[in-house]
This record gives sequence, structure tokens and C-alpha cells, in this order.
Amino acid sequence: MKRISPSSDKSPAPDSGATGSLWQPSWWRWLISALSETVETEKQIVWLRKNNEELRKNNEELRHKNKRLAEFDLVGHATRTNRN
Repeated sequence: MKRISPSSDKSPAPDSGATGSLWQPSWWRWLISALSETVETEKQIVWLRKNNEELRKNNEELRHKNKRLAEFDLVGHATRTNRN
């Protein structure tokens, strides 16, 4: 079987011991740090979506209450006007 690319024979491996390879500890630390930040970002996104949904529900409830108060105020104003 023929390989597609001869360069695949030269890919660095973690146990190669080559000092110039991508598998040096500093590269691993960077990768782990980047992935950790990604996970933290995903957690924050989930929290924000949940919090935003809660805020939307609260805003809708307040809009409904404000509408009812405005209607109540109009009825009260009309009643007071009719008495005078």
C-alpha cells in the first residue's frame, strides 16, 4: 500500500524526544490552557443563556403587570372624572 504523503513519516510524536517538535511541554501547556479557557467560556455561555431566558420571562411578567396597572389607572381616572 502506498502512502498518500511521504511527510506523514516525519510527523513529530510525543515520544520522539526532538527538541524542535510541536510536542514540547510548553506547547502542551498552551493547548491545555486554551482548552480550559474554551471550557470556561462554554460554561459562561450556558450561564448567560439561562440568565437571559430568566430575564426575558421577568420582563414579560413586568410588561403584563404594567399593562394591567395602566388599565387600572385608566379605569380609576375615568371613575374620578365622572364623579366631578
